[in-house]
Amino acid sequence: MIAKMTNTIQDYPWGSKVYLQELVGIESTGPLAEMWMGVHPRGMSMVESPDGTPISLEELILKNPEEYLGSDVAGKFGDLPYLFKFLAAGEPLSIQAHPSKKQAEEGYERENREGIPLDAFNRNYKDDNHKPEIICAISEYWAMKGFRPAKEIREYFAPFCPSELESLLFSESGSSFHRTFFIALMNLNDESKKTLLDAALSHCRKSTDAACGWVVKLDEKYPGDISVLAPLYLNTIRLNPGEALYLPAGELHAYLQGFGMELMANSDNVLRGGLTSKFMDLKELEKTLLFESLPLVRIRPEPEAEGTLVYRTPSTEFELVRIDGRKGSVALDKDYPVSILAVDSGCLTVSEEGQVLNLKAGESCFLSGSGSSRRIEGEGTAFLARVPR
Repeated sequence: MIAKMTNTIQDYPWGSKVYLQELVGIESTGPLAEMWMGVHPRGMSMVESPDGTPISLEELILKNPEEYLGSDVAGKFGDLPYLFKFLAAGEPLSIQAHPSKKQAEEGYERENREGIPLDAFNRNYKDDNHKPEIICAISEYWAMKGFRPAKEIREYFAPFCPSELESLLFSESGSSFHRTFFIALMNLNDESKKTLLDAALSHCRKSTDAACGWVVKLDEKYPGDISVLAPLYLNTIRLNPGEALYLPAGELHAYLQGFGMELMANSDNVLRGGLTSKFMDLKELEKTLLFESLPLVRIRPEPEAEGTLVYRTPSTEFELVRIDGRKGSVALDKDYPVSILAVDSGCLTVSEEGQVLNLKAGESCFLSGSGSSRRIEGEGTAFLARVPR
């Protein structure tokens, strides 16, 4: 089965006033942030059922999970295991991390026992799932990802950090460095925060370093927030179109600016650590964080079949594929895993046993996990989300 989708667009304040508007061809004076494609209850996609009536994608799948998901995916996950998004960041998102599967299950159960409503301001866990994710740049894309090596952090702070704070922030070395540094920084008293921020901004305004430039930009949006210094202790990265980052559980990160394709496990669990007016639970965040500096890897796609490139990650729930119809017809065999195809430029035609869907930029379709082979053709490009083969 192939079915055209109708999707929810989220208008979060950090969204762009350009990217999604131009992609979908709609007029909006306010920011548009994300287009959600999947079965998450906060942004459920709609499709046309076989009898022609509109139905939510989850309702369709639950009518016959083995038919629509494929027997393997239905047996392992029971539902569509990923959430697919166009993400348009006009302004920086909050600094955040996502819990592991075990942490999410425990936290969700605990907050349910405590009677915290799902939509409460102080709710950490909106569901019981983890949220590893991949972000692939469509435009030039800026992000922060993971702690810098200890040596780099020391070098960034050395020109401006007052001696009385240096001994507090840099009291440990080795495996304890990142934990003690981050916790000490986030728990500075108001006077110390102001002293450090004033010194840092005076230094960064004179610097041509990209990370320092982001410190100044973040301070314009969040004055007085100690997290405006994050570009100096988190890896600050510019992705070129087609490059991607993988975010595992526990890695501190933030998207700063740009248009991208985001694919994740089907969850909305976010633990925030700054640059936000939303709820922050620093003690809970600290429990989830990886306090280490991991190698910084830009994921570049590998050729698969004709006209397709695949982005490899450790995830068992999702895999991102790039499709270019301009290079010729793309064939998906009858055993191809359950997928969502989202067109980002031009137009594509998706066909299956006489059924034909014409999709333009900003449109998407659901491809069930059992059935006939499909063919994708046209002068357009798309991203495809699937369960790993």
